[in-house]
Amino acid sequence: MKRILLILLLLVVHSASAQTPPYRPGVSSVADIVVEEAMRYLGTPYRWGGKTPKGFDCAGFTRYIYGKFEVQLPPSAGPQYRVGQKLKVSEIRKGDLVFYGGRGSSKSIGHVGLVTSVDKNGFYFIHSATSTGITITHSNEAYYKKRYIGACRVSHLVVSNLPAVNDDTLSTPVYRHNPFLKP
Repeated sequence: MKRILLILLLLVVHSASAQTPPYRPGVSSVADIVVEEAMRYLGTPYRWGGKTPKGFDCAGFTRYIYGKFEVQLPPSAGPQYRVGQKLKVSEIRKGDLVFYGGRGSSKSIGHVGLVTSVDKNGFYFIHSATSTGITITHSNEAYYKKRYIGACRVSHLVVSNLPAVNDDTLSTPVYRHNPFLKP
């Protein structure tokens, strides 16, 4: 099943470049699919050390989401930052990971979130907050704005994990079975 999902992700990326409309408007990139999957967990409670839908901590959540796409992130926020391609704020896009200092120290990474969208004032990110569980926050919210440390991109690892496939073997019926692109 995971292999089929990976093949389907490749088809989504290929079809977007070929201007073939996806079955679900607006879902046409790896980042779109990753964010859509993350959104399914809105409201899930925070759990220290949590790494399942029963409860997540921040790094457990990002690890779980990207793990669904065969990208194995480390179990804590600091090491996750070291895995990805570092980004300037102006380079942040949907699907990127953003990192923040912890409560006691704004100099060491203590929190991670997944960017859901970018606007002229910053970006929105989905994350597991201790008080609200999985929620969406804007980067300009005072608590996070003063603790921002950096961002990295790992969504390209989803594409690099896709198996080599002969496009002639892919068909629309297989594409339709993608659970992330329901008609």
